[in-house]
Amino acid sequence: MTNSPDLKTQAINQLKAKHEAEAKRAEQQQQQDKGAIDAIRASQKRMQEKKEKPKFEFDKLQLYVGKPFKVNEKIIIKQPTVADLINLGEKDVYSVVHIFTSNTTSYRLILWDMGVDWCKISDFELFQMLVPTLPQESTEFLFGDIDFSKLRQYKKTVNEEESIVLYDPEQDLEIDEKTYQKLAWYVRSMFNIFPKNEFAKGRATKEALIDEDRLNYEKHKNDVYQSTLLPLISSCLNHPGFKYTKKELMNGDVGIVEFMDSVQRLQIYESSRALLQGSYSGFVDTSKIDSKQFDFMRDVSNN
Repeated sequence: MTNSPDLKTQAINQLKAKHEAEAKRAEQQQQQDKGAIDAIRASQKRMQEKKEKPKFEFDKLQLYVGKPFKVNEKIIIKQPTVADLINLGEKDVYSVVHIFTSNTTSYRLILWDMGVDWCKISDFELFQMLVPTLPQESTEFLFGDIDFSKLRQYKKTVNEEESIVLYDPEQDLEIDEKTYQKLAWYVRSMFNIFPKNEFAKGRATKEALIDEDRLNYEKHKNDVYQSTLLPLISSCLNHPGFKYTKKELMNGDVGIVEFMDSVQRLQIYESSRALLQGSYSGFVDTSKIDSKQFDFMRDVSNN
């Protein structure tokens, strides 16, 4: 006759089984969360591949040459030059630009910790929270003498419909949602910053996304700022096809759009040239390559 396990052994085995079951449930939940997040991102990728139609039309040639853009009678957007970004400080410039180009997904971790669901507020509502924090001197390179820090929220009634707008009576400056969208779209186009929207249904999926953001934040919070422009300027200045010198970039009027277009154009030129050489040598099978890839004069925006 075998002896049955004593009470202590039974308790240990039960506790072990409980922990194993909890670990299995946690693993299953993690896999479900990951599956939900992957499904969201796959859906968003398909939407991006459809190439969202621009919300506002503007003259791209005028954007390229750096002509100021008139949003309305009060707001005119200037295009900064490469020299402006260098002199003002690239990090400071992009921190300001970020306020005008970001969406609620960009701030979802901060919003969540404030008790705000990023899926339930609009980009304009986020903008209302952020833009009054900008002092006038920080936005002068884009908006001249406009002082966004003086803007406050006001209720506006039009045809018995109420909406919240930003307004400053001293400047007689009003920004409603449509004005904001037009302004933001132009600044995004100028700096080629189009943040992804990443929404979710269900608290578990939202918390999984937040946990992922929190891990990324903790991982990179002490990272030293890395210049975006430095490797681009360095590469261009050392490329025989780049027509500007360092002195001309520093003292000239090369707009940020013109410069970034030059970066892309040089890349297109080099790839097209390599394809042509490969096709002439017979080492490249051109039958499966889009003929547009051989044209270095093609539209950069479709690259």
